[in-house]
Amino acid sequence: MGRTIDFEKIQLTDDIMFSSVLGNPEHCQEFLERILGFKIKELHIMESQKSMKTGLYSKGIRLDIYVKDEQGNAYDIEMQLLDTGELDLRSRYYHSEMDRHQIQVGQKYSELQESIVIFVCNFDMFKKNRSIYTFETLCVEDTKIHLQDKRKTVFVNIRGNREGLQTNLVNLLDYLSTNQPTDEYTHKLQHRVLEMRDDTEWRENYMTWEMKLDERYEAGRKEELCRQIKKKLEKGKNIAQIADECEETEERILELMEKMEKTSYNE
Repeated sequence: MGRTIDFEKIQLTDDIMFSSVLGNPEHCQEFLERILGFKIKELHIMESQKSMKTGLYSKGIRLDIYVKDEQGNAYDIEMQLLDTGELDLRSRYYHSEMDRHQIQVGQKYSELQESIVIFVCNFDMFKKNRSIYTFETLCVEDTKIHLQDKRKTVFVNIRGNREGLQTNLVNLLDYLSTNQPTDEYTHKLQHRVLEMRDDTEWRENYMTWEMKLDERYEAGRKEELCRQIKKKLEKGKNIAQIADECEETEERILELMEKMEKTSYNE
């Protein structure tokens, strides 16, 4: 809360900058084409930072870049700077939520189009030094059999081995890893990054978003602390012990306990 943001250091790999720059259909289309290795017809639906929640009790997700092409094929591009250890499971959830937004109740499953989730990472999730890892559904007993479920997940390691890659993809990955453009397209991306940095309205929106993230983090941390306090109280531990184990002050623990009591009373 209240931390200073050095906008001059923000690059395309920043989550918010990524969504802002790739929110341009032309930039996004070439980005997808370079990673996937095939041409895409006109993108006619484009939403950055799209929130999806299909039911009252569903988890809900926020997609960095969500786009559909002329045929209705859906693409989700995520910038990922932290290895959270659950991207494979998150990709499963993203696909399921995207599918629910492709067809409505009463429609046939045959109306589902391609669903492609792309994670752009600055780490090697699979430790094989590859730049691109593409996953589709194959039969374990016979890998020549490909399940036609129209799902594909791509993990991009921007620091991986470039051997065998197309030059345009190498240029994109090099730009993402070094912030140094080397061709016309990456120069366009960098130019847009510089424009965003100097845009007063974008800066204000960035700070607002960062503040919301900080607030969510603090709320989550407080909730977790309350759970820990409750468990430790049930074990008969005193305030001093709880504060020491939670690495908090006794005043902070007492403050949270008061809020917990009020919440319990109001319920």
